[in-house]
Amino acid sequence: MLILKNGAPVYDKCFGTFTYEGQRKVTPDDLYDIASLTKTTATLLAVMKLYDEGKFGLTDPISKYVSALNGTRKGRITIEDLLYHQSGLPGSWPFYREAINDSSYTGGFFKARIDANHHLRVDQRLYVVDDFKYKEEYLSSAYSEEYPLQVAEYMYVSPAFPKRMLEMIASDKIPLRDRRYRYSCLNFVLLKEMVEKISGMPMDEYLEKEFYGPMGMKYTLYNPLRKYKSEQIVPTIQKDYLRNRKELRGYVHDEIAAFMGGVSGNAGLFSNAHDVAKVYQMLVDGGQYEGKRYLSLETCQLFMNKKSRISRRALGFDRPDPQPDKGPCADEAPKEVVGHTGFTGTCAWADPKNGLVFVFISNRVYPRPFDHKGLMTLKIRPRIQQLMYQALKK
Repeated sequence: MLILKNGAPVYDKCFGTFTYEGQRKVTPDDLYDIASLTKTTATLLAVMKLYDEGKFGLTDPISKYVSALNGTRKGRITIEDLLYHQSGLPGSWPFYREAINDSSYTGGFFKARIDANHHLRVDQRLYVVDDFKYKEEYLSSAYSEEYPLQVAEYMYVSPAFPKRMLEMIASDKIPLRDRRYRYSCLNFVLLKEMVEKISGMPMDEYLEKEFYGPMGMKYTLYNPLRKYKSEQIVPTIQKDYLRNRKELRGYVHDEIAAFMGGVSGNAGLFSNAHDVAKVYQMLVDGGQYEGKRYLSLETCQLFMNKKSRISRRALGFDRPDPQPDKGPCADEAPKEVVGHTGFTGTCAWADPKNGLVFVFISNRVYPRPFDHKGLMTLKIRPRIQQLMYQALKK
């Protein structure tokens, strides 16, 4: 956990061990899967940079940049709709089922009760089939030119599958509902495609070039095992039913990001509190960090302050709710606060009004996500943030 006031740390401390059974203590340089905090620590930065450069308009239809959506209703969704989560797309979608060979198992993929073919529990009342196979056209156990994208150890996916995922988003198989506020990972999947189309680069490379490298964020990256040993990466879950039922360490937990080869707009980024704080300090300071400008003040103000007419959201950012008990922030967090949370137990909040940055990183989903919901139900993150604001008054 890290708190900055006017750019200086006022609280900086690590707690606990990597797992409940292990003795490996957490250190500041350890890397975590930050889940949906990727949306604002990665994808949104790239979107803001390209907007800064006049490369797109907020009212542009997404089909202008994602050809798979040409001629479809979804193609008329605007960039602003995606950023506000008002696109009409569902919250997520189990794309991985498209990669599974349905003839490789019997009795249904999931069951509500344990039986002879379903032993591994994956939710409160949900068990997954013991054995299944992936379609050979999409998955392989070995790296090759045909299967270059790594999903997990001994699991590689063909580029044809991320392409298939986009085709599914474009199709009627994935419904398009009314344009009310509905938080959706698919919105940021599409924004990542836009970033790559406009920049002409893979998004992870673009972010490293424009932000992470110059800002000294050496612990922030996708697919961290390409650079760091697994011993420095905090495990996410003990047994992943989609990936050989092994511990996930250094491979993204989110299934959408995983089957895109680890790099997605909705999730996939690994980082630590110190690196994450650099991004949000840059936002607090209106686009500057350590004397260098990364985003214009005007773009920062627009994205951080332009509130949706129908939700608490800013452009890409989450914000405090007018009814604090329904929102992600402390009761005393001012309306100027922007940031995001992540499923794995993360959050980062920038408060330009008070010159504050609050970052909380954990692996609360270990060993099984459905066992450890206390971080959310007990509202640990907003309660800690509330203590921060109370301390300011003293």
